[in-house]
Amino acid sequence: MGGFLSPSETAAGVLSSGAEPIPIAAPAVLLGGNEDTRLLLRGLLRLYHHRVVLETQTPAGLDRLPYSSELKILILDAGAEADRSWSVALAAALQTRPDLRALVILPSSDPALETLAREAGARMVLVRPFAIRDFIEAVNSTTTDPAPT
Repeated sequence: MGGFLSPSETAAGVLSSGAEPIPIAAPAVLLGGNEDTRLLLRGLLRLYHHRVVLETQTPAGLDRLPYSSELKILILDAGAEADRSWSVALAAALQTRPDLRALVILPSSDPALETLAREAGARMVLVRPFAIRDFIEAVNSTTTDPAPT
């Protein structure tokens, strides 16, 4: 019977019921969105063993993230606004932070927005509304998929 990790156990040292190691999930950074959205995303990430190392509503808050060689998933909530400045901020963040891999959550299905996100450097794009499994698959694929072209 599988159980939960206790605070004294690490994901790398615990075996699941199938006797396979639980993979160590990449840490995550939440950018944008409102407090309720970040709360929901934070809960989903923690449920699937991703540490949330920083939450910020604005790109300027990324300055608080210490530099490291450990890959981190930057989850950017593009929001519902018509303002597309998030793409410029995303491109700048990814250019200065090689330790970040981006997943962009778009407010609606719009090929122009998806292209904008990919041109800014997003490895994965997810459109609202989405299923939890789609979110987790996108998060996990963000660090394993090749760089965007």
